Amino acid sequence: MSVFHEGERMVQKRIGVQATADSRGRMIQSVIPQGFDVFLEEQSIVVIASTDAAGSLWASLITGYPGMIQVKDPKTIEIHTQFVLQDPFISNIKHNGNVGLIVIDFEHQIRIRINGKAKFTNENALRVDVEQVYGNCPKHIQMRSLTPIDRRLRPLQTSGRQAKLTPEQIRWIKEADTFFIASSGPEGKTDASHRGGNPGFIQVLGDDALVFPDYRGNMLFNTLGNIQINPNTGILFLDFNMGRTLQLTGRSTIVWDINEEEKLRFPGAQRLVEFRLDGVIQTEHVIPFDWNLLGYSPHNPG
Repeated sequence: MSVFHEGERMVQKRIGVQATADSRGRMIQSVIPQGFDVFLEEQSIVVIASTDAAGSLWASLITGYPGMIQVKDPKTIEIHTQFVLQDPFISNIKHNGNVGLIVIDFEHQIRIRINGKAKFTNENALRVDVEQVYGNCPKHIQMRSLTPIDRRLRPLQTSGRQAKLTPEQIRWIKEADTFFIASSGPEGKTDASHRGGNPGFIQVLGDDALVFPDYRGNMLFNTLGNIQINPNTGILFLDFNMGRTLQLTGRSTIVWDINEEEKLRFPGAQRLVEFRLDGVIQTEHVIPFDWNLLGYSPHNPG
């Protein structure tokens, strides 16, 4: 039985990488491989993708300290931390347990994806029953070290859901070198993925739309395959300097054929993704780390 759904297969066939995808798809496991547990239990950052009652996708940040992720057995992890109760994923999980996680170590440029079913066992504990787990290559991860700080001692402030981007948020996106994207395929199976590039790799089309390049990756096309089936997507930006998050929900469209002008605007792009905004939430004082940028990924196109 294939690990890929119909949307992923459609994209792989269109690009002509079915054989490569089949070969690399063997890394997608239904249990946590030996050695992954050590990495997971050392991490402090998780991005979680979830779906709200209206079918909109959200990407959310979970932070804590090493040990917050506990691998209970090869099919189960638990996350123990102080969750941000105002975040959309809290209520989303209560009606739809399908989630995608990406656990990321920026300093060592390592990321692991876990997809499965989640539920809260108490206010500070989230259990995830694993359905898929696999590692991703280090491409486009900007190298950053982190130092825990007591930013959460300041009042957490959230904007509530808004319909448009503010001028300040537009500047934030234009200067970003990292974001995360939530997507969902058949049967509501949800995925979280990382995207990175040099500052300016995302372009804003107005106060309700943006466009970003799709670079050469692992040839699995999980995110694009999901978008092919379901355009609903969520995007998460981290402000590494101010400790803020920006969560967008909306719909994505794949731009398959790019012209010469677009190739100049987006060096290295294989294709583009246009995102139309339906809602945005900004949250202050939510990331309890100071960051030191050690360098941009050498894989980022110039």
